[in-house]
Amino acid sequence: MLPIYLINLQHQKERLEQFKVNNPFLVEHVNIFKAYEGNRLARRQLIFDGLITEKNNYKPKALGILKSHVELWKIAAKSEHGITIMEDDIIVHPDFAKANQVLINNKEQYDLIAWGYNLDWPIRLQTAKGLPSSLISYLVQVGDPTKLNIINQIGSYENQIDKASYLSQSITPNFISTTMFAGLPCYSITPQCAQALLDQLPIDIYNIQYYGTITAINVEFGIDITLEHLYKGMNVVIASPFLAYSNNQKS
Repeated sequence: MLPIYLINLQHQKERLEQFKVNNPFLVEHVNIFKAYEGNRLARRQLIFDGLITEKNNYKPKALGILKSHVELWKIAAKSEHGITIMEDDIIVHPDFAKANQVLINNKEQYDLIAWGYNLDWPIRLQTAKGLPSSLISYLVQVGDPTKLNIINQIGSYENQIDKASYLSQSITPNFISTTMFAGLPCYSITPQCAQALLDQLPIDIYNIQYYGTITAINVEFGIDITLEHLYKGMNVVIASPFLAYSNNQKS
């Protein structure tokens, strides 16, 4: 199994303990990565360091997340086969350990595997080279249905993940090429991909196509959305069904 790095803010011990409860089979394999707190980062310093441009206007929390992932990409770039990066609120399927071997074998030359992704953002699949991409979305409840912003209205908001049923079944995922997904709860990345992402720093502000027609400018978002712009031309795949998820609470 690839080395696992778990992003955890130092003061959020309860999240780390909950991760251990949710994922006992991973505990001995995890390296704790002390996440950067955005409100303790100086924007001018990040610009000077070449992490972001003058135009980039990520909010402080997004800057902390960006800095954390970039530092982990540096570790990945120097690794033998790559690493797996997880957020600390994640729930991982028991079959993950077996499936994670794929990047060590990696005959398909995957650059990045998204083992989990946000369900409240559409996913664009590239089923074969030369074919138009296909857009899929999950029918999930996102927050208070009476207060939803129209851009988030995907599906009927009736379904939720049945954790017990999900974890009790055996899952062997397919790996499907993607050109768009959101969220970075759990992904594996090769050294080559990590270096290619690092080579595209600093992070500017981009127009990200949501649903193919609506433009979502990365003012209120962060690297999980920006990544779509950075990995163009790379062999990025999602695991379907996914083998990791978070509740993705907006709070």
